[in-house]
Amino acid sequence: MPITALGFLAVFTIGCLVALKRPFVGLLLYFFVFYMHPPGKYWGAFLPELRWTLIVAVITLISTFINDKNKFNWLESKESKLLVMLFIYVALQLTWVDFPSLHQVYVVLLFKLLVLYYLIIRLVNNKTRLLAVIVTNCIGAAYIGLNALQTHVSGRFEAAGLPGINDANLLAIHLVGIIFISSVIVITNLNRRYLIFIPLALVGNLFFMTGSRGGLVGLALAGLFFIWYSPKHKKTQILRWAFAAVILASFMLGPLIIDRIKQINSVSDTEQIDKSAYSRLVIIEGQWNMFKDYPILGFGHRGTLVLSPFYIDESYMTQTEAGARRASHNITLAFMVDHGLIGSSIFFLIIGIAVFSVRHKQKYCNDDETIKLIMLGASSGLVGVMVASQFSNSKVLEISMWLIALIVSCKLILKNAHEPKNELP
Repeated sequence: MPITALGFLAVFTIGCLVALKRPFVGLLLYFFVFYMHPPGKYWGAFLPELRWTLIVAVITLISTFINDKNKFNWLESKESKLLVMLFIYVALQLTWVDFPSLHQVYVVLLFKLLVLYYLIIRLVNNKTRLLAVIVTNCIGAAYIGLNALQTHVSGRFEAAGLPGINDANLLAIHLVGIIFISSVIVITNLNRRYLIFIPLALVGNLFFMTGSRGGLVGLALAGLFFIWYSPKHKKTQILRWAFAAVILASFMLGPLIIDRIKQINSVSDTEQIDKSAYSRLVIIEGQWNMFKDYPILGFGHRGTLVLSPFYIDESYMTQTEAGARRASHNITLAFMVDHGLIGSSIFFLIIGIAVFSVRHKQKYCNDDETIKLIMLGASSGLVGVMVASQFSNSKVLEISMWLIALIVSCKLILKNAHEPKNELP
């Protein structure tokens, strides 16, 4: 058995035992297992086929109920209430969708994400834990980046081997969020903050190895959002770092992304248009027609895949086991087709409230600035994820839920610190 597999088993076993008494360790173990993800790695073939992340999540949930004394009311935030509403609505869709077996997959996934969201808010209740979660994710993504440097030869890096991330575009979307919540540490006043550059360099290099044009747009717009909402006294420092990041990125772009960007405009005739980019416009038009036919309640999960033969020209289809089909490449229209006006409105209201939480951060003016900056980093990362997701459907990715939960955790930490403590006479 490979040493990596033995090491994973050792960390997993010891981590689960410790998590029985210390649930926050279980949360960190969840992120560790997410990035290691044995089914997506070559050494995973030497391990039994288990739901590794599910096992950790269940242990952590039980331990949280038994051991954690945090009194944060996770349902206090608007995001939490709306997320519960979204889950209830998606579950109710099972009663009328045409393909309940397909839809059930998303119901189960959303329930899992709801549990994870609850655990993050319940357990990430101070600055130290916030930083631990951020650093764990940065190191986990850096591990994938190190693997990419060691194994990848040419072209776009697709073999991340992470849950739900099966292509380069989805990997880039995930990395946008990790880059922002990690890089924000650099502008804090924390000791040894520059150590984050070591894993962050690997994460940044991995991002450019994906060759994702949509990811690049998401990263750029998220950066502008971060600068716009950054504290006035930090703006000069942030602009300097942003300038340095742009210069560094220009060296890292490489021929892969540059060639893919050029392909968009290389039009000598219609047939020479980059089909990967142009086909998205055709799919969007088809999805809009699907939405008009199922406007309020939605068709159900994977609606675009099921309906595509009736709405999209066959020349833009890809061959699957079920025949010629085409999946969604846009999260907005994916939600509109799958969950109608009701479900998509709830989802994007959650995103909007979470993102613009930064506008109210000045309310807690006497509190730790590090937490405010982390909240700004998470909000900016969420903006980047949503922008990049207009070019590739990230509906089943976990990163957006992680970022929303971290934003809510920051708000609850600030609120808890701001409220007067009841003292005994």
